[in-house]
Amino acid sequence: MSSPDPTPWRDQLSKALCAAAISVFAAIASTASTQAEMISGSENPEFRDALASWLDGDDLASVPRLAALAQEEENIAARNLLGLIDKRASLQGPDLIALSREERIALLRAPGGISGRNWISHIVEESELARLWESLWQLRGGTEIAERFAELGEMRAARETLLVLISRFETGFNSELRAQSWFPESLMHLTETRTYDPAEADQRPPGDPIRRFAGLTVAEEELKDWLSLSPYALPLRVACAQKCPETKEKCTLALYLALDGYSTLLLLGSPIAALIPEPEFAQSQRSINAVARRIMLKHSARTRQSLLRQTDRIDECAVSWLREEFQRYYPKPRETPTVSD
Repeated sequence: MSSPDPTPWRDQLSKALCAAAISVFAAIASTASTQAEMISGSENPEFRDALASWLDGDDLASVPRLAALAQEEENIAARNLLGLIDKRASLQGPDLIALSREERIALLRAPGGISGRNWISHIVEESELARLWESLWQLRGGTEIAERFAELGEMRAARETLLVLISRFETGFNSELRAQSWFPESLMHLTETRTYDPAEADQRPPGDPIRRFAGLTVAEEELKDWLSLSPYALPLRVACAQKCPETKEKCTLALYLALDGYSTLLLLGSPIAALIPEPEFAQSQRSINAVARRIMLKHSARTRQSLLRQTDRIDECAVSWLREEFQRYYPKPRETPTVSD
């Protein structure tokens, strides 16, 4: 007996995910330019130039300039960005990691205390985004933080907020909250009882990973189809298009599995969509580097080789790239000083 034709499902998947992508990016685009104008210093030519260098993956050419803008010119955009880079190791390249602790603190943080102060806590009076981040980090508030992030077009931050709340309180969200227009469709499985209705999950495309939270099967080929179109997987697709163009689909699947979790995929993206729209960030070298760095940080030094061996069955090219990226962060042996006769 012949297998069912997968084309109708793939057409349905394409339409559903394209609609989701349009919805996500339209919401971001409708607010990004306005929000960027609200972040003081975002239009400063020196800031834009430093930001471009940072997106190109050049920490040594960008972070000192951002630090100078933050400290000497009190640039709020630079302070916001440095505050989030300081909090996210995946946004820090190997050149920055190789600096001494004192050097990193001097570049990434405001002066004060033993270890400096994160710029976010320093600018809560001048920046609403900073106030929201500090409220989340200090656990002063709940889902209203996520809602406000969503209203500002910071959907990645809204998803992160909800995932942080889940991990802290070990409970989900009621149906009334999940029905609100701002609530991320990608987190509909985070119910109050932490059980996802199979009937509801079955309405989603066959490759959508969220189906697994209802106990439904997601076949590998269907997952590949979902990854090929989902806006959340765009950073993976861009990385693979650059690093493994000949095996792009297999590479995307390999990177997704190496991320070790659907929730981790949802955390990829622009640190501040108002400054760097999601599609622009995803196409940057910084985003590509951050994908590999995020995978590296998800696994301990002891388990990384096991991860690479497991991933190798899916795509050798992806594994080769990840291995090279991991090695860029390993400590470099210092040269033994020569002693003159």
